[in-house]
Amino acid sequence: MGSGNVAWHLSRAFVSGRHIIHTVYSRNEFQGKELANMLNASYTSNFSFCDNATDFLILAIDDSALPEIINKIQADNTIVLHTSGSIGLDVFQNKIKYYGVLYPFQTLTRGFETDIANVPLCIEASDKQVLTQIYDLAYSISQKVFSIDSEKRKILHLAGILSNNFINHLVARTYDYLEKNEIDKELLFPLLNETLNKLRKISPRDAQTGPARRKNLDILVKHKALLEEEPELKKLYSLISDSIIAYYS
Repeated sequence: MGSGNVAWHLSRAFVSGRHIIHTVYSRNEFQGKELANMLNASYTSNFSFCDNATDFLILAIDDSALPEIINKIQADNTIVLHTSGSIGLDVFQNKIKYYGVLYPFQTLTRGFETDIANVPLCIEASDKQVLTQIYDLAYSISQKVFSIDSEKRKILHLAGILSNNFINHLVARTYDYLEKNEIDKELLFPLLNETLNKLRKISPRDAQTGPARRKNLDILVKHKALLEEEPELKKLYSLISDSIIAYYS
């Protein structure tokens, strides 16, 4: 169920792993039909799932929609999974007989190819037998499968936000700033690549450089002056610089 980022990647990986997708449920008719055609599956926007020959029903939908959708499911034999990092396993309790989680710990964008075989898949289940079945499903598309409970998965999800989404936002702000000043953003790529390469070899604590790390207050003042006409970026610069200074104090 779903036709967005996670649904697009997981369903295509399952088909590549020789699984059969019977039906794509999606409220977005254009995306849903497009994905269903790609998977050689049927499409419907009318969700009324009843137990049949389906082994798994995968809910790759917005977190806020999960409770409502779960209440509509009638499943005695089908294992129902959600793909959320921030919703616990208890969302299924007293509603579904066999259930679990299949959470891909990766930034996924519909239409942008990602090798799911190298994506960590975090799993959890209602019981050990179901966990084994989910493990087999996950391992058929990824070499990195981890059994992680709801509380640790929530922490991992937050860690992903801090280390990926926040960094991406900072780069987006930086792109805007460079474009406004007519500087080619391509100049950033060697720097960004080196930052990631370095993190594979040494800890981020040891890798930190820059004026805040050196506590060079004169440079910090000059940088803030350059950002006088960019109040939001100046606020981010000041907040993160202060955090770096405190971290090494």
